[in-house]
Amino acid sequence: MFKQEQIDLTNDDLYSYLYTIGEQLQQPIVIIDLKRQPLSIKYYNQSFAQLTGYDMAELLNKHISCLCGPNTLPETEQDLEFHILNKLTYETTMIHYKKDGTAFWNQLSIQPIQNSKKEATFVLIQCKDITSEMLEKMLHKIEHEVYVELGKDSKLEDILQRITAQVEKNYIRQVYCAIHVLQKDGTLKAIASPTIPFSWIENLVGMEVSPTTGNSENAIYMKDLSYIQSISLQEDYEKLRKIISTYNIQYCWSKPIVDNEKKMIGTFTIYIQKNLYLKQSDIDFLNKLSPIIALTVKHFKQKNLLKQLAYYDINIGIPNYHYFYKKLNEWIQNGVEGVILLIQPGEYTSIVDMYGRKVGDRLIKQIVHRIEMITQKNRTIFSRFSNSTFILGSVIPVNKVDDFIHKIIECTSQPFDVNGREMFISLKIGVSYFHQQLSIDESIRQADIAITKSRKKIGTVISYFEKETDQQIQRELNVLNELTTGLKNDELSVYLQPKVHLLTKEIIGFEALARWYSPVLGNVSPAEFISIAEHSGKIRDIDHAIFEKVLRWQWERKKQGHQLYPVSINVSPVHFYHDSFADDLLTLVRQYQIDPKFIKIEVTENFELFDFEKAKNILLKLKEHGYESSIDDFGVGFSSLSYLQRLPFSEIKIDKSFINEIHDSGMYAIVKSIVQLAKSLNMHAVAEGIETLEQYKTLVQIGCHTGQGYYFHKPMPIVEAEKLINSK
Repeated sequence: MFKQEQIDLTNDDLYSYLYTIGEQLQQPIVIIDLKRQPLSIKYYNQSFAQLTGYDMAELLNKHISCLCGPNTLPETEQDLEFHILNKLTYETTMIHYKKDGTAFWNQLSIQPIQNSKKEATFVLIQCKDITSEMLEKMLHKIEHEVYVELGKDSKLEDILQRITAQVEKNYIRQVYCAIHVLQKDGTLKAIASPTIPFSWIENLVGMEVSPTTGNSENAIYMKDLSYIQSISLQEDYEKLRKIISTYNIQYCWSKPIVDNEKKMIGTFTIYIQKNLYLKQSDIDFLNKLSPIIALTVKHFKQKNLLKQLAYYDINIGIPNYHYFYKKLNEWIQNGVEGVILLIQPGEYTSIVDMYGRKVGDRLIKQIVHRIEMITQKNRTIFSRFSNSTFILGSVIPVNKVDDFIHKIIECTSQPFDVNGREMFISLKIGVSYFHQQLSIDESIRQADIAITKSRKKIGTVISYFEKETDQQIQRELNVLNELTTGLKNDELSVYLQPKVHLLTKEIIGFEALARWYSPVLGNVSPAEFISIAEHSGKIRDIDHAIFEKVLRWQWERKKQGHQLYPVSINVSPVHFYHDSFADDLLTLVRQYQIDPKFIKIEVTENFELFDFEKAKNILLKLKEHGYESSIDDFGVGFSSLSYLQRLPFSEIKIDKSFINEIHDSGMYAIVKSIVQLAKSLNMHAVAEGIETLEQYKTLVQIGCHTGQGYYFHKPMPIVEAEKLINSK
């Protein structure tokens, strides 16, 4: 077998060999002589001299640490020396400094070189300037953190502060940073500065704002802070001098932050100790950072605008229904009680028919303005309810309601301006009350029923809600009455709809559905009796009955040695937020000795509108005890990616309405996105309402592995479900 000939090399021969290689390589090379102490540079090639700016002989016999500076991490420097002294192969990245003081990121690859006696006598160090790559890496990190914070609903000031802190910590030079945002009056206000106090940074604006400056997205303004002309007051002059002296800064670079229309919305400023010239890597960094800041500022401007649009009726200048509902909910949660009035100008329809919608809107605005003049601002809220009607909520005792309403009617004693004409207006008023024993929706519904009565009469009419006059209320009373009896007589039953693994079509669990047959009313739809139960406080009894029937069934199967299946049970938001919900559930399941993995809690998507933090605490408590939770009817309520990330759900159930339209390309894309979203959040998606072979195949194709629907199995009584799984 051929054996490679070994060449005997003295140290001088070896050095000569390395020298010859170094002279021919384009990559910067340094040779360290391990026989000399301290570790001194024996040779470096022309490429290294160009990289560092030193002459060819200037660094010879100097310690490798001569390239280190203020921003070089001591531990990195020590690691480098350790590996060289111990003759170990090593790669690292550290900040080094050129002859002119310019810092750069140096990627070093250390390779010990052995002579013929297997003794490492030299170390060959290959260098590479990776400053641009490191700045790019920092930009990606900043961009990622910004997107994460935007998803968390963080404040603008906090996000911009995080950006400047990252730059100060990781930038290659020792710098201080600040972000100023342009105000409506044309001045720049400091909004982020992690080190220099805000009271000081206001005096360190790096550029002047004028029609000719700041609107170029490529411009960078450099300023000598020691050369001051614009400070007229001695006090301000001394303050600025103190800042410069305290932080040892003399110059700054300011990058305008511009919007899509190339208009300046702020500045990003870097403050430095001495007049270091801008390198291309600095320019590239600032040019890439400024759009991230611009995007952040723009996001918050749009968010504030959307919030205004979401809670404000721009046509008449008062809050809209969303705001009213939110504020009323806060009052009720705090135990506040009062009155709800739905108010409609009796002549509204005729005015709109004659003069148009805008004139009708202006009339409502006038009425609201007059009522505002006689009410306490912090105890009364208004909003648009419909085209012709506005809603009013007021914190007022029941015995003062009549007087309050008559004061409102007196507001119409003077004529209103209707398209330039003076006109007297009548009011149709529907009255109901809000309190903790009645849901908001029910209170508003009662006021709506009351105003319907008022509209049937001539002139100004006040109608109070009366259950006896409403056919729907009578039906609800009948249902409520029979429901109370039905709960006592155990008339409710559980139907189970199997959940199927879409790839194998095997049953992997069930969803429990409440069903009620009343001897008096017949079959009553869950959509009807569940709603009534929520409004009347009976929903906890219903949920408890369903849980107990499911647990009893599982206990029987366990006792008989049969396989148990996970069962998802819907929980009403009203019950979910009850103070004892979690403890009651834990106690009940323990009574039947069922493993929590066989019970899954399902809540509808809009449950989080009630109290996000409370929901989070409840779900976390259940999770700690081994219970999984599912978000039901995802996509049809108030979808929010932020709460999906922050709440410990394990499952997303895609609403049946999406599956029905999955053949449509747009809906297909939505369902696919939900499935992918679930995977990215470590959840699994369940498709509801699968009814056709085509729907089934499409769901399998897009990666949804769990589903339920009539295509597989209809909801069935527990007895039939028992037969089904036993037969398999």
